[in-house]
Amino acid sequence: MEDAVVLLGVLSRNLDIFRSRFGAPANADILIRRFQSGAFESAIIAVDGMVNMQMINENILKPCMDLPEDAGENVPGERRAAFLMGHTVSVLPMKMKDNVDEIIADVLGGQCALLSEGCATACVMDVRGFEKRTIGRPEAEQVVLGPHESFNESIRTNITLLRRIVQREELITQFVTAGGKMKTRCALMYLRGTADESMVDKIRARLESCTYDFALTTGEVEQLIEEHPFSLLPQCVRTERPDRAASFLAEGQVVVLTDGSPAALGAPATIYHQLHTPDDASMRWQYGTFLRIVRAIGVLIHVFLPGLYLAVLRFHQELLSPMLLTSVYESSSRVPVPTFLEALLMTLAFDLINEAGLRAPGAMGNALGIVSGLILGQSAVSADIVSPLLLIVVAASGLGGFCVPGYALSVGLKIVQLLFLVAGAMGGLYAMVLLLGVLLCALCATNSAGSPLTAPLTPPRRGNPDILLRMPMKYQKARTFFAKRKADG
Repeated sequence: MEDAVVLLGVLSRNLDIFRSRFGAPANADILIRRFQSGAFESAIIAVDGMVNMQMINENILKPCMDLPEDAGENVPGERRAAFLMGHTVSVLPMKMKDNVDEIIADVLGGQCALLSEGCATACVMDVRGFEKRTIGRPEAEQVVLGPHESFNESIRTNITLLRRIVQREELITQFVTAGGKMKTRCALMYLRGTADESMVDKIRARLESCTYDFALTTGEVEQLIEEHPFSLLPQCVRTERPDRAASFLAEGQVVVLTDGSPAALGAPATIYHQLHTPDDASMRWQYGTFLRIVRAIGVLIHVFLPGLYLAVLRFHQELLSPMLLTSVYESSSRVPVPTFLEALLMTLAFDLINEAGLRAPGAMGNALGIVSGLILGQSAVSADIVSPLLLIVVAASGLGGFCVPGYALSVGLKIVQLLFLVAGAMGGLYAMVLLLGVLLCALCATNSAGSPLTAPLTPPRRGNPDILLRMPMKYQKARTFFAKRKADG
């Protein structure tokens, strides 16, 4: 491992180091301003467009340049930067650093570095002033009841949104840098005394040990945290809602925020977290439970219905009434392609329409999805390319997929749906049951930051009665099995 480059006690040589690393003056974004601050010279380094120039001018430059000529003449060289911070500069927060790489990373992140002659340490101040998107409405997690604000791309704004909800002194924020050459700043937030400290250390270690050149988005950070990269289901729960992220903190989970991403990660997570929505907690427990049951039925229809259709039609015709079986065979006899290929193409066509409608801009996406579904479905049935019953099966399965709350989970379940479609076509219900057993075993063996993905049902853990059924509030606890994992065994 290479030795760290540290600052020297000569201002001109320090500035030469930074000019060389930043490529100045060829790099027009780099601002290096050298000025007289009392009895010695100082300099500031910043990136244009990333800092608040008014704050730098009024809180750093002007106070330092207005010092008397003899100010600080008796101050030792190694104390000069601290002297300016204690008598002239009025910026909070600030840190003293001597590592050149750390200072460069801070400057690139929108902070300002103050160096003084004879001082081998620099004062790094938070003077960020870049443009950012205002707080808007959630796009993927819209609710009928509850707050209507979402995270944006500024990590500091996102932390503030969480702290406004969780006003507790135990709420801890720790900054971690992920990535190799392109550093990404992440914030670990948890409740001290509620979250498991070993779990926090495990997540922090995985982020700090990242050897990739960059991990810029929440999705890439999620892949650093997860333990099973080949799992079809996500191992962290992602949300763009501050209120839901606050509920993660109250349950003993760790919330990971990534600078530049308008979403938060909650870890560890269970498969049940993936199926919950903020609306569940914003209404009476009977209503929330009913909606969860409807959502679970929709997920089951989405995953199993196409495979069941093929399995029954090819291997288990005795399960259908003679009249229905006759009608199905009569309509299928006019279709020139095998039933399996017909079902596979219709399922992929539905996913294609869904993806096209999602990527199309604005209201055009909704119109594209509706028109494409009507035209393609009606035309396929009229041209005897698809049987009417299969079209109903695929449409019902697609509607069930829209019940899945998370987009990442919905993509994983689409892959599982295709697996059951193939199993139903090759071996009927027996192959589907075998595949279901294999997937359940894999699911039970999957962990999220050290916690089983299927807990608290298997293995059994004590926790809130808030899995599928949501019990009344008086039975809900502030902490779940995440926080009491060791104590509860």
